[in-house]
Amino acid sequence: MPKPTNLVSGTGALPQEADRPVGGDAGLPPVDAAPTRGPAHAVRAPLLFVLTLYIPFGILDYGLKVALPSNLFKLLGFSNEEIGLLSGIGLIASLRWLVAPWLDALASKRTLSLFSLAIAGLLAVVAAGILYAPLERDVFLWSMVACLFGFAIMAAVHETASDGYYIRALDASRQAEFIGIKTAAIRGGIIFSMFALLLLATKVAASYGAVDVESPDKTGFNIGFALAYALAAAVFFTLAVVNIFAVQKIPNDQPVRHDTFALAEVLRDYFLQRRVALMILLFLLYRFGQGLLDTMKSPFYLDPVGDGGLQMEATAMPYFSLLSDMPWMIVGGIFGGLLIKWFGLKRTFIPLTLFMNLPNLAYVWLASSQPQAALPIFGESLNTAVLAVSSLESLGYGLSFSAMFYFMHIMATEAGKNKTAILAVSLAIMNVGWLGPGMMSGFIQAELGYTGLFLLSSFVGLVVLVIIPFLPMPQTQAARSGTSG
Repeated sequence: MPKPTNLVSGTGALPQEADRPVGGDAGLPPVDAAPTRGPAHAVRAPLLFVLTLYIPFGILDYGLKVALPSNLFKLLGFSNEEIGLLSGIGLIASLRWLVAPWLDALASKRTLSLFSLAIAGLLAVVAAGILYAPLERDVFLWSMVACLFGFAIMAAVHETASDGYYIRALDASRQAEFIGIKTAAIRGGIIFSMFALLLLATKVAASYGAVDVESPDKTGFNIGFALAYALAAAVFFTLAVVNIFAVQKIPNDQPVRHDTFALAEVLRDYFLQRRVALMILLFLLYRFGQGLLDTMKSPFYLDPVGDGGLQMEATAMPYFSLLSDMPWMIVGGIFGGLLIKWFGLKRTFIPLTLFMNLPNLAYVWLASSQPQAALPIFGESLNTAVLAVSSLESLGYGLSFSAMFYFMHIMATEAGKNKTAILAVSLAIMNVGWLGPGMMSGFIQAELGYTGLFLLSSFVGLVVLVIIPFLPMPQTQAARSGTSG
């Protein structure tokens, strides 16, 4: 399954970042003043609003925009090239920082979050109708593409609004207290997407006789995924109503007016950072190989053996996310953060970087040998080799991404008053470095096969090993190492 592009396990290794949310640009604060934060007693039951804001974000940003479409289009017979190109819709999130200052001025964060959930629910209803209606292939494709664009835009609006509300409703100490719950809530939405929506879609499809990519009658897939999108719509509408009460009105959640051209100042501050060209190159290349791998994992699992795949049944797919993807990514993120805390970023950056790409070599073995041995779990026959390889790769991803995420946060901390916006720009650049290769992955797979694609993904990202020694070391890390950046 493709991985979330902006999530990382709470590591406990970011004490300097306790006053900012993980993984989002938030509503950008006024560029001529520090962001206003409400007192800790300003919001009753903050646990409730953290859960009801961020669980739907996990469903919207990952479930409806990534997980369901990548499986749906493959099962309906669309090519890997088309699936790779469709992953580029996620680039909308990379442009979020361009419009965040204007979203910040448009309305309160509470209002924006309610609006985004309501529109996401309407889009999910439309997607369900498109799937259920008997449409020609091209009409169906472009109708779904329009919905995916809508989901991407609403995910960006919802994250901006939610993060903006989060930093205004909680003071620094309470932000630190709830940051782990926030990331857990997002992952809860992702798990719901994989284990409720995708499982519902594939089980219903199987009841109609549609079980894999070679099923002659694919009507079941349309019906099953239509029900999954309908369930997602019900969740969004329900949470929009719940949040009228759960997300309280607070005095400092007001539209933000800028006295200067906010975006120009943010970009100026960003490009005044030390050795910024090297940092941009790092952000673009760090997950390049992972972008090649992640986008083609679902097609690889589902493709017939004769086409180089493992020919899994659709109903097995949710279990791999539950058992071998998400839990090991969380463990890797926690342990990676502890390693950085114990030994410092300077000593751990290169070793942890290796874990981003070298585990992909196990996928080279999977593609070349195509093992079929299976283990019965939850009534499904799950490929044992895939369970082991996917767990190893997810563990490595979590370990490695913790180093990159820490570097980005600390550099933003030291960058000046536009810290949140600078972090958002770095996240956007890194997202481009993941989605760009994802868009190319289908064409590369068509030329090189799965074995060649996975081999390329194992080594292309290692280019950053040459860059890391020349990066500006954050001053907090440099002080620990007795060196200067």
